[in-house]
Amino acid sequence: MAAHEQGKFWEYHDKLFENVRAIKQPDLEKHAQTVGLDMTKFKQALDTHKFQRLIEADKRMATTVGVKGTPHFFINGRPLSGAQPKDKFAEIIKQEIAAADKLIAGGTPLARVYTDLMRNAKASPAAAAPGGQQPSAAQGPRPGQPDPNAVYKVALGESPRKGGRAAKVTIVEFSDFQ
Repeated sequence: MAAHEQGKFWEYHDKLFENVRAIKQPDLEKHAQTVGLDMTKFKQALDTHKFQRLIEADKRMATTVGVKGTPHFFINGRPLSGAQPKDKFAEIIKQEIAAADKLIAGGTPLARVYTDLMRNAKASPAAAAPGGQQPSAAQGPRPGQPDPNAVYKVALGESPRKGGRAAKVTIVEFSDFQ
């Protein structure tokens, strides 16, 4: 987030993922210097835990929408968990483009497509069944687990992004350095 504040989120992101085993503070600082960050601002952000509340809010949001591990993706709110083949992404993206095109053909402005697609999305997975009973397969997912057929609202806010704000398909990724 300190790199994002300086307009270099993706450069720093890529550098970290190139060096996933080198993430102690001296390594983080070296990587920051490599991508051209203002080191005074960067070190101050690290030392003061400037973005801790924002990071904790992201963790809470992930838990709220049923993320149990990483990587975890939401493609226009549709969950896709774990390392998946690109064909699986392509299948969902194709379906979501078709849904977006249908909205656009019906007169929805491009800037409102994501909002309209999320109109009936769930805020979180269903709560546990009374008495802790497991539902049958016909009843849906296990309590506390994301429903693979559901669409979840994932707040985008000012998160780092690639592409335009009015894209037909939005992919939100939750990941870490596992």
